[in-house]
Amino acid sequence: VSMGRAAVFAVNNVEIILTENRFQPLDCEALRCLGIEPRERLLIGLKSAVHFRADYQPIAAKIFDLDTPGIHSPNLFNYSYRKLRRPIYPLDDIPPGHCPIRSQA
Repeated sequence: VSMGRAAVFAVNNVEIILTENRFQPLDCEALRCLGIEPRERLLIGLKSAVHFRADYQPIAAKIFDLDTPGIHSPNLFNYSYRKLRRPIYPLDDIPPGHCPIRSQA
């Protein structure tokens, strides 16, 4: 997926990348192609799901996942469930060895 036309805006010590198309910065090349070397930055903020981890995790001291409003929250407790058989992991504490699934045969 192409990011389309892109621009880097520098405001004080913050660099902001604006892109024409929606895309997820899957690897560090998304920054490098715009002249930003990720290893030289103290903090990088990305809007991405989990795809970025493979390339950014080796250079990151810490990764913070943010739980923002929307339909794709990583926090499973943010959803209303209907017709959900309980207990179910990870919503409920399930003791080791417990298997609530029964065969319908």
